[in-house]
Amino acid sequence: MTRSDSSPAVSSPAALPTPDNTAHPIDRLYRALASDRVLAVVAVLVGAALLASLLLPQLPADRSEPEAAARWLAETAGQFGSLGGLMAGVGVFNLWNSFWFQALAGLLAFILLLRLGLAIGNALRRLRNPDPRAAASQAQRWPLHAAVHLEQDAGSAGLQQDLVNEGWRVVSTTQGGNDLVIAERSRAGVIAPILVTGGLLVVLVGLWLGQLVGWQESGLTLAPGETVVLANHPDSALSAGPDVDGALSEISIDRGASVSETVTFSAGGAARLDGIALNRRSQGPALAVSAAGPGGETLQLQRMEAQPESAPSLTLVFDQPRSEQVFLLPDRQLVFSIVSFPALPERGFSGPTFLVQAFRAGQREPLLNAFVDGDASLSVGEDMLHLSAGQFITVDVSYDPTRPLIWLGMALAILGVALALWRP
Repeated sequence: MTRSDSSPAVSSPAALPTPDNTAHPIDRLYRALASDRVLAVVAVLVGAALLASLLLPQLPADRSEPEAAARWLAETAGQFGSLGGLMAGVGVFNLWNSFWFQALAGLLAFILLLRLGLAIGNALRRLRNPDPRAAASQAQRWPLHAAVHLEQDAGSAGLQQDLVNEGWRVVSTTQGGNDLVIAERSRAGVIAPILVTGGLLVVLVGLWLGQLVGWQESGLTLAPGETVVLANHPDSALSAGPDVDGALSEISIDRGASVSETVTFSAGGAARLDGIALNRRSQGPALAVSAAGPGGETLQLQRMEAQPESAPSLTLVFDQPRSEQVFLLPDRQLVFSIVSFPALPERGFSGPTFLVQAFRAGQREPLLNAFVDGDASLSVGEDMLHLSAGQFITVDVSYDPTRPLIWLGMALAILGVALALWRP
């Protein structure tokens, strides 16, 4: 801005600048790649991919073996019909290991690095005390600038004071009877782009490191009295807490024979303990089953699975509204079938109900046919079948030591945005 006693007050915006053709081609390419438009396009694509990863099932980390991964991908693709094969082929079910997403995330990080370099260079120049004479000579290359001529000294002083009140740094000098004034952004506003760009870079680095050093196990089923050892952390095991009012709200992490810690799920089904995140995915009815002979001796039970092992008791989970579990009593050559129902009001059962049947091997007529809705002891010949009703939960377990780094990056970016809005 200049002040001249001979000119009337008038404001005339300068014409839009023409590109600096003397700039080095590499510099022009650098600024083109770091432009707002390129950043916006790449950021939208990465954001859409990350949103898809939250909405679509992702390959669990514990299925990293090729055969297990292929089987899981085939089962998951089958849930999406004719599009499932295409979706699996482009890697939307295994996003972080997809080449195209890695390339896209790498491009976003590269653009942010370029912009960070520009922001740091710009801040170093602008944080120094500005030179009004140099600024006046360079003004023709600025994207937005205006030359203002004022008749009175009071007008110039008032304008400078208004700019200072708005948070601008104002420096002025006199040259040939004219006042040269330059208004620069506040120091807080100058460093805001560095904080935003640097924060986003820290978030990307945290996400990338989390995929390298973190792990996840999905679909772990826990019922009262059962313990599941974590495959990625063999020294730790999970066990469900007691069934309180028909719900499992606690889970314990056992570390060795004498170390056990218990955590309670939040209303949203999340819990966290020593860096391990737990997410309750589903919950449903379960039955603990055991059998005793005429003299009270414990009988061995066996699941209907490949290479089954006998056990004195079994915990059966029913993860569908109407599902069936089958097990054997080998010593008596009996096959038991238990079917779960959400309710059977026509039979007087308003809550979870189980149809228990026992068959002699090779026979179709049941030896036992009974409905139960809680704990029960049923007679099968001279033997007794004991049932204890409860609840099971399915949890996802993950470990991400880089989560604090991600939160730090988000905090830096938010702080940068706040500074830019608070001080121009």
